[in-house]
Parts: sequence; structure tokens; C-alpha cells
Amino acid sequence: MAQRKCLNLVGCVMLGWGISGTADAARTQLITLQVEPQLAGQPVMCGASYPLQGADGVTVRFADLRLFVSAIELVDVEGRAVPLRLEQDGRWQYRDTVLLDFEDGQVSCANGSSEQHRVITGRIQPGRYRGLRFMLGVPARFNHQDATLAPSPLNQTALFWSWQGGYRFMKLELDVLQNGQVSGFPIHLGSTGCQSSSNHQPATRCRQPNRVQVDLPDFDLATDRVRIDLSTLIAHTRLASPTPNTAPGCMSAPDDPDCDGVLSALGLTGGNSQRVFGVVKP
Repeated sequence: MAQRKCLNLVGCVMLGWGISGTADAARTQLITLQVEPQLAGQPVMCGASYPLQGADGVTVRFADLRLFVSAIELVDVEGRAVPLRLEQDGRWQYRDTVLLDFEDGQVSCANGSSEQHRVITGRIQPGRYRGLRFMLGVPARFNHQDATLAPSPLNQTALFWSWQGGYRFMKLELDVLQNGQVSGFPIHLGSTGCQSSSNHQPATRCRQPNRVQVDLPDFDLATDRVRIDLSTLIAHTRLASPTPNTAPGCMSAPDDPDCDGVLSALGLTGGNSQRVFGVVKP
């Protein structure tokens, strides 16, 4: 009966959902946030093809998606933001930062690994919640360091550019299929224009931090999932005919035309809010 009542409240935390036997569980509740990347309105799968993507309407095949999310907060019915205290699992979640991994190392994702991490788990004060906020990106205090010495998941060198640039906050890779040929189109988001005294010193300032603030004001913890709409991310990018004499795909450069649509969809240019992250309702 208690659980049925909870489901009828907007964004309430489900009673008894994930509570452990520890003393901490008596004061907080364990919750799980489901995250679902989509292409053409469908969940992404390694090896699957998705037609009519990008500004040129080509078919793409999913090859990789990994991203860092941090500073996760729930918004209660009074409008107060309450930090989600991430479970420290020693692998995917460290302090307030979590790595999400949606590739499984199979078929078109063969350059990845079999391990995946599609959810965020953490503890929250009991209450009635109606919204969700988070940041796409690694916090500045962790972003410029020696990744080989960093704790997991910040030791993922495949997601690291340099001490100056820091981490790739999001790594999306697509295979573009056209006229029987396959070409790659990577999208790597991270800070650019970072300044430091040398290549081996952490940056003190970046002209384009490129962290994306996501605010989902209508999010029901009991039923909703976070959607990553990759079709919206690439909607204004010509995937099969990238700009000559520029980096492959989009490497976050503000002067690369192949990044214009990507950065705009993420709300990093153009003065609009991000359009990539949303809510999947049941």
C-alpha cells in the first residue's frame, strides 16, 4: 500500500527502494537513475544502423558512447536542490563524478570493452522530488591532472587529452555508411583554449570550459529515465562530408564548422539551452 501511494506522488522517492541494512540507510535512501542514449528515437546498440541522420540524412552505425556526469542534484517540491551522494564503487563513480559507458566491445564497438555502466546510483535524503539537475563534464578540480595516477574512473586514458585540455567529457563515435563505404565521424567534447605554463602542468583557465548544465524540471524518480538524444546532437552536422583541413569529426574546436551544430545543441553556443538531454516517460 505504501509503495502504491508513493507512485502517485510526483517525483517521490520509492519507499524501501534500494535501502541497505547499514546505519546510513536509516537516514538516506539508495536510488538508481536510468540513462538511455537514443538514435532515431531508439536505444543505441552496437552493430545497429540508424537511417536519416545528420544534416545530410545518412545512415550511421553506433560505435562508442562514454561520458562523464557530475554535480547531480534532485529538486524537491519546494524547489530546493539536494545533492545526490554517489555510491563510491571504486570503478565507475568517484566523489561526485560518474562515468557512463554504453559500448560493449562487440561488432561496431570492437575498439571498446565488454564492461558497461548505464546507471547512476547514489543516496539521497528522504523527500518528495520533482526534478533532476546535473553537469555533463568533469569538475575543474579533477580535470587537469595525471590520468595515469588518478582514481577510477578518472584513470581512463582513452578519455583523456592532456594535462592542459583535460578529459573528453563525452566521446561519441559513429560509423557513416554511404555508397558501400564506411567512414568514421567522432565527436569528442572537452575544454578548449586551456592555458598552463607547460604541457605537463595543469591548466588554470580555459576559454571554453564546455561543461553542459542539464536541468530536467519534470523528472519522476519512480518511473522516468534520462534520455540522451544523439539524433538532435548531430541534426545540423554533415556527417558524410566533413569540412576539409579540419580535425576528424568534431573535437570541440570553436572555429570548426563541423562543431557548430554540436555545440549549439549542447547549449554551448547560440545562447539557447541544451536540447540533447531529456526525459523518457513510461
